[in-house]
Amino acid sequence: MFAALAALAILSCNAEPPLAVASNVELSRFQGKWYEIARLPRTTQTDCHGTTAFYTQNSDGSLTFVNQCNVGSQTGPMKTLAMAATVPDSNVQAKLALDVGGYVGDYWILEVDSNYQYAVIGHPSRLYFWILSRAPTLDSATLQGIVSRAQSDHFDMSQLEYTPQPPPDDRTTSDTPVGTVPPALTTGCSVSDPAAVGAESAPLWLAVAAIAARRTRRRAAA
Repeated sequence: MFAALAALAILSCNAEPPLAVASNVELSRFQGKWYEIARLPRTTQTDCHGTTAFYTQNSDGSLTFVNQCNVGSQTGPMKTLAMAATVPDSNVQAKLALDVGGYVGDYWILEVDSNYQYAVIGHPSRLYFWILSRAPTLDSATLQGIVSRAQSDHFDMSQLEYTPQPPPDDRTTSDTPVGTVPPALTTGCSVSDPAAVGAESAPLWLAVAAIAARRTRRRAAA
């Protein structure tokens, strides 16, 4: 763990140009079910099929995320992960602070269309990027526009991976997570080096915590 944190501390010294986020985001409209259309590759999502995400806004304004995928195939074992996020600056709702296993860091909404039918999530390091849609598919013109803008924002779109969709029938038809949902991660023991975590042990967005945590540590040290 300490070796991983040291490597991430070095990475944090690499300056990236400012990254714009979506304006006038209404998190109440962001709630509900999303399908993952594409992502930059993460070891933690290897062989994930039919990845879905559910966002719920709590009474205190925080969000709860539940992510699910089937590992290996559409009928493979299902993995579920729950996480929590807050909005540090109520004037910029697009900049969420995601808590994954006790580490808190940047989880930014880069784009969302006016009808909240697609969204783009990213991290200022440019190492994390997801395209989400309310439907299992996204039209090619919209998708190409997202990819082009992300490339202009210095994301490496040559590495973009498209998520096999749709999920199994029970998860396609359900508006809520299927099966038992674990409590949101709250302890540092739940996070490890992204390069060392396989899909079977942490199949979804757990790797966000490790890279995002560096920004929290930097703020604390300031």
